[in-house]
Amino acid sequence: MTRSLFALSIFALGLGLAHCTKAPQEVVAPERVENRDLGIAIAALPSAFSVANASGPEIVLEAAGAAGSGRAVITAGPEEQFGINLIEAIKERKALFESAPGGEYFGNRELGTPTGTAFTARGAYDGEYGPVEETWVYSIHPMANRVLTITYTYPTGESQERVGQLLELLGEIQGIGSAAPSE
Repeated sequence: MTRSLFALSIFALGLGLAHCTKAPQEVVAPERVENRDLGIAIAALPSAFSVANASGPEIVLEAAGAAGSGRAVITAGPEEQFGINLIEAIKERKALFESAPGGEYFGNRELGTPTGTAFTARGAYDGEYGPVEETWVYSIHPMANRVLTITYTYPTGESQERVGQLLELLGEIQGIGSAAPSE
């Protein structure tokens, strides 16, 4: 009798373990976003973002957040004949932040990216519906002598999370084919 009780216990334990195992989760391939006009692709769109527009002269992404939604816009300037001065772009952005209503400049950082050096400029100003923060990233286009710019606008008070999202996005940008220069 104890043998059959032992066998029954082992059988019940096996059934219980079989039901406890998790079914394999379906792996979803990350979304690749390409824009031939810009000559770039986002190799794997970070999960914080969704695509609002990926055609024409810009890529527009949206991201939800605790205090409201954010918007990232990727653009590229015209082809330059000579060197590009990203430091000058940061100085211009600082002046624009400081001259905007309620404007404040929080500083900039130099970044090393897979495609080269990039610089950020971060500040806040009074937007249409209240105060907003923006972080701008200036870099050299991975395939051309053009300034590639990402502008991320989001509610104030969320900069740590939002800048992390922006850096993740920046790390996914790569060049593709030949880009038509903007005018």
